[in-house]
Amino acid sequence: MSEKLYTVAVLKAQPRKFDEVVAVLEELAKQTRQEPGALQYGFYRNQENPNIILSFEEWQDADRESAHWQTPHLTSAIEKFKDILDGEPIIYKTHQII
Repeated sequence: MSEKLYTVAVLKAQPRKFDEVVAVLEELAKQTRQEPGALQYGFYRNQENPNIILSFEEWQDADRESAHWQTPHLTSAIEKFKDILDGEPIIYKTHQII
């Protein structure tokens, strides 16, 4: 049996680009939630720095999460992020320990 994979990503919008980032994420989430193996896929705004968005993902297994990186909707979002994010996203791929 494959082990679930949890991904946490930290994205920082450029100043005055938050709404553009959210628009890209809305479309990305809509498409990703339909992927096989995508169990949870959500985005959350940081209270202390409103330009920071956290992504929390739960995948059936690492293979499903890996396939996500090859989808047209994610590759398109990554391309759009180049002009609206402040730096590269920080991504953590994890397995639950407790």
